[in-house]
Amino acid sequence: MPAGFSRSIHAIATDGHRGSIAGVAIGALLLGAWLAWFFLARVGRYEASVSARLEVGQAAHRVEAPLDGKVAAVHLDLGAEVAAGDVLIALDVEPLRREIDDKQARLAAIAGQVGPLRAEIAARTRALRDGEEAARAHVGEAKARLRESEAGARFQELEAERAVRLRQDGLVSEAEAARLAADAQSRRSATEALDRAAARAYVERRAGQSEQQAELARLDREAATLEGERLVLEATIKALLAEIERRKIRSPIAGRVGDIAVLRAGSFVREGDVVAAVVPPGELRVIAEFPPSSVGRIRAGQEGRLRLDAFPWTEYGTLSTTVDRVASETQEGRIRVELGVRPDPASPIPMQHGLPGSVVIEMERVSPASLVLRAAGQIVRVRGGAGG
Repeated sequence: MPAGFSRSIHAIATDGHRGSIAGVAIGALLLGAWLAWFFLARVGRYEASVSARLEVGQAAHRVEAPLDGKVAAVHLDLGAEVAAGDVLIALDVEPLRREIDDKQARLAAIAGQVGPLRAEIAARTRALRDGEEAARAHVGEAKARLRESEAGARFQELEAERAVRLRQDGLVSEAEAARLAADAQSRRSATEALDRAAARAYVERRAGQSEQQAELARLDREAATLEGERLVLEATIKALLAEIERRKIRSPIAGRVGDIAVLRAGSFVREGDVVAAVVPPGELRVIAEFPPSSVGRIRAGQEGRLRLDAFPWTEYGTLSTTVDRVASETQEGRIRVELGVRPDPASPIPMQHGLPGSVVIEMERVSPASLVLRAAGQIVRVRGGAGG
């Protein structure tokens, strides 16, 4: 019995010593592995964005109302495809239409007046020309009669003078000489009457021409006034049509309607109000904003992951991104970062403009020891600054 007990005690002591050695070896192995991981492993250090949004390469165009007005019709739907120049919203143009109708009625009235007026001017012009020719012929005839009468009067005067000489020589009776003198005087009086008639005909012709020319000038002035009014009316109608065209709010580019204001017929818009936003076609990119502490640590070429708010990443996954451009100045305390996105054909996430989310960028890969040392250094700086 004592011998068996001693052997049992010895076996127990031997087994306990071997277990301790195995435990120490396993612990040393685990410690070595942990230390190797602690100093040699590389873990990613990430920076999360304050905000992020999927956008097309070109900025969306905001469509603004060019002037105040009442909405007459709305021709757009959210998400609809539109072409450049398509009418999106039509403002009320009824007052302008009525004014155009008034101007066109006046134009028609002017056209009805101008035609007969031009015809009258043409007729009076022909009458004036014909009257001038007739008067010229009449004056010429009067001058011819005057010349004939002057020739006859001169002949009678010569005969009377010859009769006076012959009467002195006793060759002609006194009665004959008196008759010839009377004939000469009568012919001279007739010639003077013809001269006065020719002068009177010339004056009357000039007076008649002046009256007709004055009437023609009046008609020309009236026609010019109507023509000027016609031009003014046409210019006014053209301006009114341009104003009507301004009241058609058109899409500035081709694309998809990404946003619309709540409008209906009868609504009132003011100049500068944003009534819609048209998103142009193009490749999608990610526009993210990071805190200022990211300056200098985010660089082009770094990889990131995009998580969309509407599609939980635990269910839908994330999208791969690459930093393209980084702003060097802060705007409202944030840094703008543009990233290219690589769509995953197998992903159920719809790639469309405007989806919000967040981006996580892998800043660097360092060992856990480095992270611990950096954290310790920050704690020391903070405490040192608080103690100072």
